[in-house]
Amino acid sequence: MTSNPIKNTATATPLAIDSVLVENNVDASGNPADDHLEVALSNSGASDLANLEVYYTFSDPKTGDTESYYLALPSDFTIPAGGQRVAHFDNTGAPDHFPVNEFSLYSTDTNALDVTVIVSAEGAAPQTATVQKDAGGAETAD
Repeated sequence: MTSNPIKNTATATPLAIDSVLVENNVDASGNPADDHLEVALSNSGASDLANLEVYYTFSDPKTGDTESYYLALPSDFTIPAGGQRVAHFDNTGAPDHFPVNEFSLYSTDTNALDVTVIVSAEGAAPQTATVQKDAGGAETAD
């Protein structure tokens, strides 16, 4: 995908990206999990946030290669008023885990990567976060 398809022009700011992980992930029990894109979101508003969209980009500053992906999250993925929710991008099929391209730069490039994530929800201004993935490629849980 070459351009961001998110067209949200809202200005209210109840949506927040609390963290973005691209390595050293852990599961719900705190045990090591395979590296994957994980986006923790929160809603400071008085009503649930719905119709979430995610656009993320992997960029290799060494080679100049860039890949971007877009996903409209399912309608049952909402963030409750005053609550939090975590979206995982991997191919496990678990709840709140969404499919990814297993041949993406994230999975195949061994250089360090810049990862930019934009999240949008209906009625809330899109939020952006950027993190760096260390060189070495995706790793499996220890």
